[in-house]
Amino acid sequence: MMLLKKWIINLGGFLILNFIFLIFDSTFVDTNFNFGDFGNRILQTELFTEWLSFYENPFFNIVAIFAALQLIIISLYDISKEITRNDDFLNFNIMD
Repeated sequence: MMLLKKWIINLGGFLILNFIFLIFDSTFVDTNFNFGDFGNRILQTELFTEWLSFYENPFFNIVAIFAALQLIIISLYDISKEITRNDDFLNFNIMD
């Protein structure tokens, strides 16, 4: 039950974050962060300009990508913890 509550909170937070970014993207709330020379070179790569360009604001793109990576890492951790905790996780019988 705690695992379900944890996932509802994480996914809900991720969806709310992206909804807020969707509302504020290209509006008066324009963040002018200076990413520096190295950060700007990373943001100008094909990965961020064509593949991972969810929003027009590069700050929103970076935060959304890190939030998605956080969800992936947590899911892999929870799956590995569940597999090691429960010996019968992969040994199930459909006919039971």
